[in-house]
Amino acid sequence: MQQMDPTEMKTLRFDKDYKGLILSIYHSSLFYWFTYTFSDCRNINKPEVEDFIINLQECKKYNGERICMLSQKLSKDLQKNSKFLEYNYSSGWRKFQAFYPRNSKPIIDEIDKVLAKHYGFTEEELDFIINYDIKYRMGDELNDND
Repeated sequence: MQQMDPTEMKTLRFDKDYKGLILSIYHSSLFYWFTYTFSDCRNINKPEVEDFIINLQECKKYNGERICMLSQKLSKDLQKNSKFLEYNYSSGWRKFQAFYPRNSKPIIDEIDKVLAKHYGFTEEELDFIINYDIKYRMGDELNDND
């Protein structure tokens, strides 16, 4: 089977020193809230990426070690929880890797705690971000803990 990139895939280019920070930010509940609030809720486009303001140098300077560790932990967890699925498109069968960030929610919550410190959020603001739309994002898994 031939490997193909998704047609809607866009490439983002950042200094490699910020790779872990960028991965963490784009998987955070804060970024989820931002894109849910300011986008079409389906695609992340250039304006959402450009309009999400963060001082990467400052965040890395004060939180870089913690973010880097969480980014590596998140990468491994996302990979561990991913599944390869097959789907029959009109052009034929395609196999793709599906990721389930909700399975990595505890790590994402830790990322949001670091970002909350960076932005100076209150405990109430952090709680709002971490729990924003939780029932929708977590689905049946949220009920499994009851």
